[in-house]
Amino acid sequence: MNTDVIQITIIIAAIIIFFVTGWIRMDIVPLLIPFALVVTGLVSAEEVFLGFSSSAVITVASLFVITTGLVRSGVVNRVADSLNRLTGKSDLRLMLAGTALPGMIAGFIIVTATVLFFIPTLVRMAFQAGVSRSRLLLPLVSSCLLGANLTLIGASHNLVVNSLLEDYLGYGFTIFEFMPLGAILLLVGVLYSVFLGWRLLPAEDPVNDRPDTERPDLIETYGLTDRLWEVWVQDRSPAVGKTIRELGLGEWFGLCVVAVVRSDQQLPAEHTELRIQAGDILLVLGREEKVAELCSEEGLFLAGHPREQKRLPLSTAEMVEVVVPPRSPVIGKTLTEINFRENTGLSGIALWRNGAPRRTDVGHIPLKEGDGLLLFGDRTKTRSFRPAKSFRWLHPPRREEAPLELRPYGPYAVLILVLVILSAALNWLPVAVAAVTGAAGMVLIGLLKPREIYESIEWRAIILIGCLYPLGLALQNSGASSLLADTLLRVGNFNPLLVLALIALASILLTQPMHNVAAAVIMAPVAINAALALGVNPKTFVMAVVIGASAAFMMPTGHPMTLLVQKPGQYRIADYLKYGSGLCLLVFLVIIWAVPLVWPF
Repeated sequence: MNTDVIQITIIIAAIIIFFVTGWIRMDIVPLLIPFALVVTGLVSAEEVFLGFSSSAVITVASLFVITTGLVRSGVVNRVADSLNRLTGKSDLRLMLAGTALPGMIAGFIIVTATVLFFIPTLVRMAFQAGVSRSRLLLPLVSSCLLGANLTLIGASHNLVVNSLLEDYLGYGFTIFEFMPLGAILLLVGVLYSVFLGWRLLPAEDPVNDRPDTERPDLIETYGLTDRLWEVWVQDRSPAVGKTIRELGLGEWFGLCVVAVVRSDQQLPAEHTELRIQAGDILLVLGREEKVAELCSEEGLFLAGHPREQKRLPLSTAEMVEVVVPPRSPVIGKTLTEINFRENTGLSGIALWRNGAPRRTDVGHIPLKEGDGLLLFGDRTKTRSFRPAKSFRWLHPPRREEAPLELRPYGPYAVLILVLVILSAALNWLPVAVAAVTGAAGMVLIGLLKPREIYESIEWRAIILIGCLYPLGLALQNSGASSLLADTLLRVGNFNPLLVLALIALASILLTQPMHNVAAAVIMAPVAINAALALGVNPKTFVMAVVIGASAAFMMPTGHPMTLLVQKPGQYRIADYLKYGSGLCLLVFLVIIWAVPLVWPF
């Protein structure tokens, strides 16, 4: 073993150690790789940043922009919300739709965006169905990782490996070449999660998952603890079709409806003839036991306290806080006089003045400079609210992912995605060129502003790919990839199927402790060298790397999304191992059975 091989082995071992231990932040580790490769002489200074000019980096960056356009136009949200109609009240359908639908979507847009937008929907549905969210989130991520293999553009490591293959051999994969195998993998992943995987995940009491025990600061600040409750109207509730008066909240339960939130509308709760519809959110003031009694009799769902803005929101409504600044035009006026509810879609539920809260008749109190206002409404309203000169934010909402004014652009965003895919599939344009053009199209139609192009790109992913890319070159230059390929050939007795199995196994194991892009970059040159040495189809062995690097289920470090769900899913390492080991075994079996069928030796 020469010095170069020892050096590249040490570098890869260090990367794995840093990824696993977290001694250095995961997004900092890639930044140190160019230094290590140049100092050791494994890669020249001119070569070390070639990854940033690769088609993989250009395509991934462009896909982030296209995905943002789909999100901003509400396309992704509408697909996620359709889960409610697909599942009804069935736990089986909830698990099936919560894995199959996101998995299919992940084949065409960035996995990260797919997971982020399905998590709140699944958490909300699990909450209503009394199912532990821990049994849904990891299956969601695993389905998206496997579903990303439906197309070449489904995952960043697909594009990286394809770029490496083009560099080595001058040809790569077509955009839909993955689909037969990707469909098999997604089906296997969904069936595993639905019939076995969820049983291996923790099943905490769903009541403990309820947010009641997490009292928001604003609730405590305004003295509304144990007094203000969010109640959801379910599809089959006897309350549907009744007026607020007919519910008898005040007469029979001693409760008061503060606000009624209906998607994209603001409704006057004081209007007693307002008829309740399925999906409405009622903000109710009163004692918890009386609210629980109301929910029991009317088939309503007590969701707990209204929430402040969260990254993964449970409810479709949220609270925000504003203050009346000096010289505001609303000073001396009431919320009723300025038609605040009608103009903004938000309800003022409490007022802060002289160091104390006021919680009654808020709409009829003349406003003063320095007053704080606690507002409640659908999050599309809170996030589209512009305080202008009248108010200033104290607790602002998160940025609205899909503003109402951009919803009409949804069909155009879908058309751009379809044209990008068709252009690449029919060889009208290279994938990278088609993706860049699609990103430009999102700006030209008005969905994104030019500055939002740069905001929408996940630069950590771009830096990760660009900095990891020269690892493959270093492995080749040092002779390490040839050495490892020779080792696999000897262990596999020069049998193509056995060597394929060894490459798949190595890829699966390597992707667990480190990012799957890193595993793919390390194993792709090995697979290509092994294929050339045996005189077999290189795509067969390369696909083993691509699929193996997708199986990042056994540890939270294999992919950012497996790490993201660790906290909301309350997962321990043992949970990842129990759930992921069986699925990794199935993926391994699919590789050695199906890959040679699609790409014969």
